[in-house]
Amino acid sequence: MQLIQCTRSDEYRPMNGRTANDFGYGFNTIQDPVWTLSQVLLATGGRLISGKTEAKFRTISTDTRTLEPGDLFLALSGDRFDGQQFVEEAIEKGAAGLIIGEMLEADLPLPVILVEDPLHALGDLAAYRRGLMDNLQLIAITGSSGKTTVKEMCSAILAEEYNVLKTEGNFNNLIGMPLSLLKVDSRHDVAVLEMGMNRAGEIARMAEIADPDIACIVNIQGAHLAGLNSVDGVAKAKGELFKGLKSWSKICVNVDDKRVRALARKFSQGQISFGRSKNAFVRATHIRNLGEEGMLFTLHVGREKVRIQIRSFGEHNVTNSLAAAAMAVAVGVKIEQIARGLIRFSPFDKRMQIEDVKGFKIVNDSYNANPCSMFAALDTVSAMKKIHKSVAILGDMLELGDESCKAHRRLGETVACKEFDYLFAYGEFSRKVVEGALDAKMSIKQARQVEVKEKIVEEIVKLVGLGELKAGDFLLVKGSRGMRMETIIEQLKSAL
Repeated sequence: MQLIQCTRSDEYRPMNGRTANDFGYGFNTIQDPVWTLSQVLLATGGRLISGKTEAKFRTISTDTRTLEPGDLFLALSGDRFDGQQFVEEAIEKGAAGLIIGEMLEADLPLPVILVEDPLHALGDLAAYRRGLMDNLQLIAITGSSGKTTVKEMCSAILAEEYNVLKTEGNFNNLIGMPLSLLKVDSRHDVAVLEMGMNRAGEIARMAEIADPDIACIVNIQGAHLAGLNSVDGVAKAKGELFKGLKSWSKICVNVDDKRVRALARKFSQGQISFGRSKNAFVRATHIRNLGEEGMLFTLHVGREKVRIQIRSFGEHNVTNSLAAAAMAVAVGVKIEQIARGLIRFSPFDKRMQIEDVKGFKIVNDSYNANPCSMFAALDTVSAMKKIHKSVAILGDMLELGDESCKAHRRLGETVACKEFDYLFAYGEFSRKVVEGALDAKMSIKQARQVEVKEKIVEEIVKLVGLGELKAGDFLLVKGSRGMRMETIIEQLKSAL
């Protein structure tokens, strides 16, 4: 077996030649099809309280910073913002209409649609748009960790042959996911959407909106426990994705995860298994860690196999590759195309990216964190460092509820057990992290709690000056999104 060379097929074969126009909905094949007022009213069930009935809108906008003339402005409201405060600005910028949740005091000449809940209306608009695209196969991905990487890997594979729409960045919640789906048009063959959540019912609503053809729960772990109470609560919430499937949809099952296996057994849809198990349809064998060069393994799809190397490092990314491959198999992609896509894939922003700064290896995994992803990152860096030293710069893992203290203490123990040379812990639970490290025999000199991020940079620079840290050493930076640990990386780059 040899490594597959990355060559894209010149022949483009859409899954279905029909377009939205074939169904009489009046949508064009351009990227931002025009919405008519009647379509908006039909989709949302809203009430027109001003304006003419023949109006048309360029696209749906929820943000006046990016709104363009001709857009329909939808005024979302939440705990920290009130979209109706931006109505005047939207009009000044050329909004052709408004969707609001509360009556306005002034009469306006442009169309104004009153709805009971603007957030629900946003989802209804996305669901309506989805319903127009009969030629589209929609893939939905959720999981406690790795789902963004899996989404990017799956999109890279499918882009070898199809026109793919994917969730951009972290647009994976009840606002971001519908906004991603609203961009779909008749040119797209496949949509790959990521679904995140922190409370029960959110995945169910997203599944209702997206109406997936293929679904994957990458894994079920202890994340978002503050809103879900336990890992069993996480499993139940993630399982809402499978419950929202059509009878002819396909499920991709991680057979290495006992909770995902248990969920999948409850459903009769066709299933494609993936994992390290020899019984998995999509599996990996002969795995070899190449350190900074990534991972080398043999990919099996049924009886076919190929030896490939991916640029993502860490054994958890082999599992992520298998999840992406399983979904590609569900679409109908051959193993050669799967291999090409995985070989081309590059790690996503702030997810286990190595940056060389004056010879120091800064491992940027600052996008987010939960206990399992923390342990995977520590294990990966520990395996890569070899003769070099390693530093763990860790922020809090958020939304763990009653498990927070225990989880952070265990995190510190893991840092020590993985033989990191230094630990800098930042955040509300930093003391627990350090206590765990000290209990596992790290010294007070090695394990340090810091109150401000700047102090971490000062201490690193001091260690470099003393010769305790040298070029070639690894600095892992990781924490939950709310901790904004990437700011430490920028400071380190300047200081080093």
